[in-house]
Amino acid sequence: MSIDHLTRKPPSDPKGFQPKRKRSLAWLLPAGLLCGFLVILALLFGERLLPAIPVKIAPVITIRAGESLTGQPAVDTIPQKKGAPIFQASGWIEPDPYPIYVSTLTNGVVEKVHALEGQQIKKGSLVATLIDEDAKLDLQSAQQKHLSLKKQITAHCTGFQITNAEITAAHRKIDALKFQLTEAIDTSSRLDNLSKGSVSQQKIFQARLAVEKQRAFLAEAQAKIPELNAHLARLKAEEIAMASKLNELAIDRDRAELALARTKISAPIDGTVLHLHAAPGMKRMLNMDSPKSAVIIELYQLDQLQARIDVPLNEAAALSAGQSVELVSDLLPDQSFAGTVTRISGQADLQRNTLQAKVAIENPDPRLRPDMLVRAKFFSSGSTASSKLNTSGGSDRLALFVPEQALVNDSQVWVASSDLTAEKRSLKLGEESRDGHRRVLEGLLSGESVILPPHTKLSEGSRVTVSN
Repeated sequence: MSIDHLTRKPPSDPKGFQPKRKRSLAWLLPAGLLCGFLVILALLFGERLLPAIPVKIAPVITIRAGESLTGQPAVDTIPQKKGAPIFQASGWIEPDPYPIYVSTLTNGVVEKVHALEGQQIKKGSLVATLIDEDAKLDLQSAQQKHLSLKKQITAHCTGFQITNAEITAAHRKIDALKFQLTEAIDTSSRLDNLSKGSVSQQKIFQARLAVEKQRAFLAEAQAKIPELNAHLARLKAEEIAMASKLNELAIDRDRAELALARTKISAPIDGTVLHLHAAPGMKRMLNMDSPKSAVIIELYQLDQLQARIDVPLNEAAALSAGQSVELVSDLLPDQSFAGTVTRISGQADLQRNTLQAKVAIENPDPRLRPDMLVRAKFFSSGSTASSKLNTSGGSDRLALFVPEQALVNDSQVWVASSDLTAEKRSLKLGEESRDGHRRVLEGLLSGESVILPPHTKLSEGSRVTVSN
């Protein structure tokens, strides 16, 4: 094969046909990622990317019932009867004044729980038990130490009798030695008075030696008395110290008994179990970061319930302690319960725009349970009057008014929500009209804004922008 043959180009197709090149598909991956990213953006922010509808809004006006929309006193000829309903609000039932926490007073592991949620228990009944083997051993050890020291004190006290007997014997010995000394002195004196030569000098010397000997014995016996008295004082001091130690061991024993007794948790009152916080095998510990680390159960009493009512701020001015309230629960829709406002929260709820009131329920039904939803109707506490009401001496009732031109189908409005979307809302309107505004009973809150016409371009959830 020649070099010309290897370097020669292949003949071209007379028809101009060129072989197809194999195209790369690598561009599909970034294109797919880009499309997916665009789809996600459209799903998340599609509404924001759409043009917003320019609208004009008007605020919901909040005034006192005794004022006009211009702030001047208005005449109200409707007779205000004592106990007339003034507003309604919703809330929940809860224990009055608070739930009772049944806690363990010692650290331990739960062995058995004897109560269940919703169960009614009596005062003193067993709620739960902790594993008590360690507590029993601690009690046995404390009892044994106390008993051992008590026996030591009993044995120690026999030393008093022995020492007192030794002191008595020493005194008797001293008396005997004194007598013997007197006798020896007398013998020695008689021998000294005899004529010379009648008694040998040896006997006289022995008599004198006997006197000195008796004096030495007497001195020794007398020296024994302070020694015995010191020993007796030491025994008394030791007895006092041992008695003090015995008291300490008695306290340790009582503490061990208390620790063992605390492994059995009993109910402090008659009540119903609201929440169960323990199960067999769980640790219950004191002095932990969690405020319920030692709680076994929560109790409440069926006859001591209250309602926690969230009152809108536009109605809160009419709240007062002692105010009469009528409560209705979905559980018992045909039965109402009388209540009284006992206290009003010291701080409003910023997110809900409400003020919380506590309403004590009189004679609650045993079927009512905490966290059940209730509707509360609050009644005025003023006296009967058909005179003019003004802001200084009239009703404190707050009223909402909405521009009549914002009404759709006579009972609906478009509301511009906080996220600048349109929301269509049905209203319950009153008969009162003032300065082109209509009284609103239900459906709006103070501080909200309604959309003025035209409404033709609006739909539920449409984005709007305020043009005024």
